[in-house]
Amino acid sequence: MKSILGWKAIIDPLNVWGAWKEFAKGKRRRPAVAAFEIDAARSVLHTANELAAEAWQPRGYRVLRITDPKRRIVAAAPVRDRVVHHAIHRVLAPQWNRGFSAQSFACLPDRGSHSALRSFLGDMRRFRFVMHLDIQRYFYSIDRSRLMAILARRLPEAALCRLISRLLESGAGLYRRSEVVQWLGWSEPMPPGRGLPIGNLTSQWWGNVYLDGLDHFVQRHVRPGSYQRYMDDFVLFANCADELLRARDRIADWLLHERGLLLKDPVRTPRRTDRTQVYLGYRVSRRGFAPGPKLVDRLAGHVRAHLGDPPREFEGFLTSMRAAWMFDG
Repeated sequence: MKSILGWKAIIDPLNVWGAWKEFAKGKRRRPAVAAFEIDAARSVLHTANELAAEAWQPRGYRVLRITDPKRRIVAAAPVRDRVVHHAIHRVLAPQWNRGFSAQSFACLPDRGSHSALRSFLGDMRRFRFVMHLDIQRYFYSIDRSRLMAILARRLPEAALCRLISRLLESGAGLYRRSEVVQWLGWSEPMPPGRGLPIGNLTSQWWGNVYLDGLDHFVQRHVRPGSYQRYMDDFVLFANCADELLRARDRIADWLLHERGLLLKDPVRTPRRTDRTQVYLGYRVSRRGFAPGPKLVDRLAGHVRAHLGDPPREFEGFLTSMRAAWMFDG
């Protein structure tokens, strides 16, 4: 496997400055970002020097409790640390992403949910059966030592491995805190060594890295009629329902033994593609796709949060969105 070398590129002050500009875009009115910007040049240079001397240490997270619509935890890192996340991502992600499967759509340039929906719609029209699968507590369950081993195989520079290891361990214990476990409604905390902080740019990218092996396993060895993944949600298509059941079991086995993960519903069964499906919050049929009820309700919630009581016409607009279909060709 080709190595990726990036230590000098990551700690280059110009890269760290570019990471700051990239992170700050659209966020300058936030108090913490504005405070950093007052002396941004000095702060960026200081951060680059800390990285070069291997003296940089993450400063912890501010925990945000989110209900959107289900309860989850977002870990917000300080601005200085988020600049480092961007500095790493700017150098490593473009090199690594080239090896990702073309059927992986989440958090990648020129892909995203709309590309995934178009691919899903095309497969709905080609195949008779579809199976939706997802992973139980994905980001909370990622084994950091396994992830570090995957990363280290392509990052032979010891200093870079040490930096990434410090960043990975910055969230250690987050999902073992009693208040976090209680908020998420778990009966017990996650085992030690598990979980990535949700909210980091690097966590999103590493979430893709951790399941990249699954994409290649499915496409090279399981080989259903079609396959695609959007982070920890993935779908398989075939013209035979039994083929999808066999694929489900092989995927569950691979996830358990290679990544220490469990399917959320290990007995999920295929569904016929001539019936309406829900995918990424959209209703999808062979005719086309349209926003699902949760997306419409979320839009309404955002509008009300920013504008108060919207005009009467807005309710009519929401009603039409709930009823409408967007036709594709």
